[in-house]
Amino acid sequence: MATNNRVVQKKAVGGSPPAASAIGADPPPHSREGTGSTPPPKWGRLGGGEQLPATSPPAGFSMQGSWRLQVVIALVVLLMGLLTLRLLDMQLRTWSEYTPARTGVDTRYTVDDTTPLGVIVDRDGVLLAGDRFTYRITATPKNILPEEWESLAQRLAQVAGIPAEQVWNRLAANPKAEYVVLASDVPFHLGRALIDAKVRDEASADDSTDVSLLPLGNVFVHAQPRRFYPQASLASQVIGFLNAERKPVLGLERYYNSFLPSSGVGLPAGTLSPRTVLTEQQRKFLPSGSEKGLVLTIDRTIQWLVEEELAEGVRFYGAESGSVIVMDPVTGAIWAMANYPSFDANRYETADPATFTNATISAQYEPGSIFKVITVASAVDAGMVESTTIFTDTGTVVIGERTIQNSGRNALGQLAVADALAVSNNVVTVQIAQSLGKEKFYEYVARFGFGADTNIDISGEVPGLVNKPGSVNWSLSDLGTNSFGQGIAVTPIQMVSAVAAIANQGKRMRPYLVEARVHGDSVLFTQPTLAQQVISPATAQEMKEMMVHVIETGNQAARIPGYLAGGKSGTADIATAEGYVLDRTIASFVGFAPADEPRFVMLVKLDKPDPKISRWAANSAGPLFSRISKRLLDHLNVPPDDIRLARNR
Repeated sequence: MATNNRVVQKKAVGGSPPAASAIGADPPPHSREGTGSTPPPKWGRLGGGEQLPATSPPAGFSMQGSWRLQVVIALVVLLMGLLTLRLLDMQLRTWSEYTPARTGVDTRYTVDDTTPLGVIVDRDGVLLAGDRFTYRITATPKNILPEEWESLAQRLAQVAGIPAEQVWNRLAANPKAEYVVLASDVPFHLGRALIDAKVRDEASADDSTDVSLLPLGNVFVHAQPRRFYPQASLASQVIGFLNAERKPVLGLERYYNSFLPSSGVGLPAGTLSPRTVLTEQQRKFLPSGSEKGLVLTIDRTIQWLVEEELAEGVRFYGAESGSVIVMDPVTGAIWAMANYPSFDANRYETADPATFTNATISAQYEPGSIFKVITVASAVDAGMVESTTIFTDTGTVVIGERTIQNSGRNALGQLAVADALAVSNNVVTVQIAQSLGKEKFYEYVARFGFGADTNIDISGEVPGLVNKPGSVNWSLSDLGTNSFGQGIAVTPIQMVSAVAAIANQGKRMRPYLVEARVHGDSVLFTQPTLAQQVISPATAQEMKEMMVHVIETGNQAARIPGYLAGGKSGTADIATAEGYVLDRTIASFVGFAPADEPRFVMLVKLDKPDPKISRWAANSAGPLFSRISKRLLDHLNVPPDDIRLARNR
């Protein structure tokens, strides 16, 4: 009996239907023909009512104390009987509360997690994700006579807008079922109308009437939250989405899954602020009371214009896909994080799963020549070179067992470091790395954050790949190729964070996407966190000037009308198991503006632009950086340099 009881209890836990609203609560299963359960047995005397045959005591048995033995036996039998009765009662009681697992119903109709989740808003309070409630309508077909199906279907069509044919078909397909879903995602107003109809039926019935015998007595109304993304595809890979079971799949929804549910954890220890510190605009969609919410660093307007320009850039340059990140170098706050193509989180079922990936944090790639900025900055900070240090480009350089050439297969003779960076010279870059030495080079690579997570607050980040001296796959020639971004794998978030350190006096900040977590009347703000002082402020200033020189003399297509900016382009061949694919590339550009006091750092990446248009980043990612930057500076209301700098004189 104990074994059977445990089995039934296990089924009950796994098979119970979702909790219903108070008015539409499911009653214990029953039937007009009876419960269908086997009635309890009629208990007779101990042992099932049979008389024990009389027996003679065995030899040596003492009659003196036999009464004690009889009392003990009687007590044991009585206790066993009571235990048997209790176990049987528990079985019957458990069975009466048990609803069999639902069968024959599409999984889209079996959502049973109705826990509300907190809202997500952008930094200005624009709603990006929230719950809106619909209703799920269920029934107990075994308690509904077949001759009642038609009238019930018509009633539900009239009151709740559920197609009559759909109701009839689902009842007919499951005539003996305890539980079947008649409709899901019924709009809020129609669900309320059905609840009102049930209330009216019950109010008009006689007090002695069994509620289950009313026309809607075996129809139940369940409130269910549905995650809603009012901005559709905007920042969809960043926000993420919930699947049919309301389980977070990716993005912020997944990363903050322990906090966002109303039943989740509260705010962690820290300095809490009152809700009133948020602007009225930010509080607009943040519920009060005990509810929760996230205020992002994302700016909806910046995100929108970035996505618009990125989509146009991918189409114009014939690329397969692309990514853009806009970051505040001083705090590490992410203002925009975009990928194209994207998807509408409200319709994820029909989207291409390949578009779910947030490539800005999880797609590692060889960065190409934008990595030369890291090599030069490291050598300058180590005191090995200056911007004016002269190197000689003979057209080739041998390192390890490899001979390295310039991309143009040319030799430019003597070049200062700043000019070598501007023309993206491979040979001089390798010589700079050699002057730095392998130990120092990889020390700085790690300081800039490559080969490790940035610890940005979003799920799906990968650390990239850096082979170092001592590892099985490393050889001396890797020092040469790594110096110009080949044979090393990074992510866009790593690259933009590294260059942000140059724009921020050598300080690399931890990137973050959530400005504040809200729980009721308390707010916990994310504090900007210094990850590492990578290079000195003096080195950072020298690098900023060199990167301005790059745009002014090398990547001129990346110029921003009215503003000085710094940056560097990179065109990387795509590595495969067979080698590098030379006719398709990854084109990227990383830069900042305004040059004297950077408001933002941006990385633009285009995957496989059409070589018939341009395979080079200077002619694709660079111009895209310029267009986005100009619109961004206008949005931020940053005056052109001639006006702004004149005011500061």
